[in-house]
Amino acid sequence: MNEFNAANRDVAKAKKIRRQYLSREENKMEQLKRMDDKVKAPGKIIASIMCVIGLLTMGSGMSQVMVWGNMTTGLKLGIPGLLIATLAYPVYFIITGRRKKKYATEIMKLSDNLMNNE
Repeated sequence: MNEFNAANRDVAKAKKIRRQYLSREENKMEQLKRMDDKVKAPGKIIASIMCVIGLLTMGSGMSQVMVWGNMTTGLKLGIPGLLIATLAYPVYFIITGRRKKKYATEIMKLSDNLMNNE
């Protein structure tokens, strides 16, 4: 019985090692996920950068007001920073919407192909 378990473990290890060296074919579901990421990633990246810049600017304006008591400089920094951070959300939807229109036909063909094969 031990020889059988050892042989099974050896076969499993051999298969695992062999899979590492085989050329990997990409299945359609992986293609669909990658295309979906291709649509959403640029909007997420740009919106995140805008949000970070806006919040850092707003934070520096707040510190101008609260720590140094400089109201005018604080407001000059804080209000634009708040606007930039607020605009990040609509920018994400604009960029993602445009990319959805661009890649919609490819994604629909691929998803139809996947749903029809099931």
